[in-house]
Amino acid sequence: MVIEIGRLCVKLRGREAGRRCVVVDILDENFVIIDGDIKRRRANIKHLEPLPVILNIKQGASTEEVIKAMLENKIPVSYWKLKRDNLLNQEIIELYKSSFGEDWERIAKELGSPGKRAKVEIKV
Repeated sequence: MVIEIGRLCVKLRGREAGRRCVVVDILDENFVIIDGDIKRRRANIKHLEPLPVILNIKQGASTEEVIKAMLENKIPVSYWKLKRDNLLNQEIIELYKSSFGEDWERIAKELGSPGKRAKVEIKV
């Protein structure tokens, strides 16, 4: 699969291994900017596993736009990420509830926060 803007990926290396992210910008043939259920950062494409899902975002989209696109496509985002980036507003909560129901907070908290090596599970 090709790496392109909006491509959903799973991070394979580092403390955020196993977490889902979205390609926001392409720097060159080896590096991209990613955001999503991780801290926004530059990543080597060799450390990403592309998934068949492409989100409708523009190049350089803000973290809030990426999170909204993920929730609209029923891709959960951790409570840690929402609190860390101060995104726990009513609009995001309503999007989460519409995608995952009233039990959205438990689902978000179960994803945990990045820490010691997470087990890499690739689910589509």
